[in-house]
Amino acid sequence: MKHKKLLALVSGICLISLVGVSFIAGCAPGPPVEEEPIKIGAILCLTGVVAELGPKFRAGIELALEEANYEVAGRPVELIVEDSATDVTTAVEKFKKLVDLDKVHVVIGPLMGDSHLAMAPYAAEKKILVTSLINGMYEAVQYETYLIYPTTCMAQTYPFGEYCHDVLGYDTMITIGANYAGKIAYANGAAKGFEDAGGTVVQQLWPDVGTPDYSPFIAAFGEADVVLYAMEGPGPVSRFIYQYREAGKTMPLVTITQDGDYTPEALAELGDIALGILGESSYPWQLDTAINRAFVAAIKAKTGVVPSCSEQNAYTMAKVVLAGLEATGGDDSFDKLWPAILALEIDTPQGPLSFTPEGVAITDMYVTQAEKVDGEYRLSAPIDVVHAIRDWRLPE
Repeated sequence: MKHKKLLALVSGICLISLVGVSFIAGCAPGPPVEEEPIKIGAILCLTGVVAELGPKFRAGIELALEEANYEVAGRPVELIVEDSATDVTTAVEKFKKLVDLDKVHVVIGPLMGDSHLAMAPYAAEKKILVTSLINGMYEAVQYETYLIYPTTCMAQTYPFGEYCHDVLGYDTMITIGANYAGKIAYANGAAKGFEDAGGTVVQQLWPDVGTPDYSPFIAAFGEADVVLYAMEGPGPVSRFIYQYREAGKTMPLVTITQDGDYTPEALAELGDIALGILGESSYPWQLDTAINRAFVAAIKAKTGVVPSCSEQNAYTMAKVVLAGLEATGGDDSFDKLWPAILALEIDTPQGPLSFTPEGVAITDMYVTQAEKVDGEYRLSAPIDVVHAIRDWRLPE
């Protein structure tokens, strides 16, 4: 499904607010009967090349559970966190541990699309509900156990490719993206949107995850109207921009997943060289809605910094799981929880959220850039928005 028209941002429309999760108090006389806890697993990148994101994901999940007092539908909630080490094999091992030893029925994460695809057959066999953290692979849809949020990787960036052609006026593009499934899909989604709008992608390059020096790739660039980069996290993004500037390249830069890569820490390091680079974001923290203002205040109180999409996405996925459990009366079996979640229509800090029958989220896409206000570098409020992104490969 294409989005040819960018609409003005509309805020303040709420369906069901994810402010908290209620619980049912026991009223039988005598000593209370202790309920078995609902166990929720989380596989986070606490070490490895994007280890700076792991604590952000954890903070979001914990805030959601703290707001619910670690209870839902009268049952306590236990969070079990494992480290993926930003490694596919490790992520699969930790997933099997959570399922087989800890007996969880729900797992939030891990981050990388390769890991999701490697876990998918076992998740389907064991009927484990898995949520993504920052988008997800379309190929996981077939397993019918994945909540893909905010949408698939390619669908998230497709409208931004159109934007680069139709609004920014570029006719030719070079893409450079980290060589793993998620970033390849992000870059290819933007490339497809760009080409479907009438542009030409003249070159695509794929440095390995963890590449310390992008200079050989930058030197290999041909000529184009714009370069779109899609690196695996804030550190690689910072290295790429520095090395691009040092190489004296003058082609304009644009990017995707800007809200995840332009963390406060990364922007403080980048300084002025990040200013003016437009990008696609799933969550700009300056969205002016009541639910988002409350979330930003809560995260700042917990972590000391404004949130990126990492905290917001993890928070919202935990809230979605809690809302589904509330709807099932605390039944965390897949056959009850999956349809309960798919039926949700809720408002989140990111905006309105619903799901397709396949478990793919329908959310908004924002255009943002880095800005400097009163000496502080930060991600801008939305410049433009495309509403209700839906993967064009899914049935209507």
